[in-house]
Amino acid sequence: EGFRYEQEVEHFLQKAVKEDLFEVYYQPVYSIKNKDFITLEALSRLKHPALGMIPPDVFIGIAEKQGMISAVGCLQLHKVCRFIKEHEYIMKKIRNVKFNLSPSELMKPGYSHVLIGIIQEYGLDPGYFQFEITENVATEYSESFCTAIDDFAEVGIHMCLDDFGSGYSSLNTLKDLLFNEVKIDRKFLGDSLTENTQIVLQEVFHMLKRMGKSIVCEGVETKEIAEFLKAEGCDEIQGFLYYRPMCQKDFETLLHI
Repeated sequence: EGFRYEQEVEHFLQKAVKEDLFEVYYQPVYSIKNKDFITLEALSRLKHPALGMIPPDVFIGIAEKQGMISAVGCLQLHKVCRFIKEHEYIMKKIRNVKFNLSPSELMKPGYSHVLIGIIQEYGLDPGYFQFEITENVATEYSESFCTAIDDFAEVGIHMCLDDFGSGYSSLNTLKDLLFNEVKIDRKFLGDSLTENTQIVLQEVFHMLKRMGKSIVCEGVETKEIAEFLKAEGCDEIQGFLYYRPMCQKDFETLLHI
């Protein structure tokens, strides 16, 4: 069953790339200081006519394996750019839009210029964007990866180290690369705050604050965890407690567009 499912998704992906069937969902990220959302994360979604919504980790994994992830990334960035261009005044309310980059994209020499070119094609300020890069990629950075980071920083695109605490957390990554923000992985927080979790988070927050990094915690679903994060100096919270991912139409309703 699993094999047949994957085969069907793989076949549908080819059609989805060719016909641009992907959607962008937006999840607002809550600012503790502002008591409102100040940024958004753009999330890729894909619906199969018979299978329904395909989990992102499934179709993204298959797209990476089949060499289609760059095409998916470009299609989605175009969608985000069009949305911002049509409603550019919302950038007065929010700081930036977070956009996830695939590991295989980053390892391609020159791919950073492709992404920058898409943003420039719409005449948008690169500062409207923050690219998120997962921790497991950043800990094994190559020359191409470092060049891409420098290219993004040069034009003013902000950088976020995503999924911090999900694997081997390399302090060299924080020390050497130009990340403005660090996002603590939801698996690190868990469903409840054990004493050990609280101690580790307190130390991590203290270190990141001294380094001048903004801190985001994702996957927050309980008031208990949210209150602890507020007390310890977390800057932003992303999770179902505040906002769920929503399609563009629902997000426009939230903004009263």
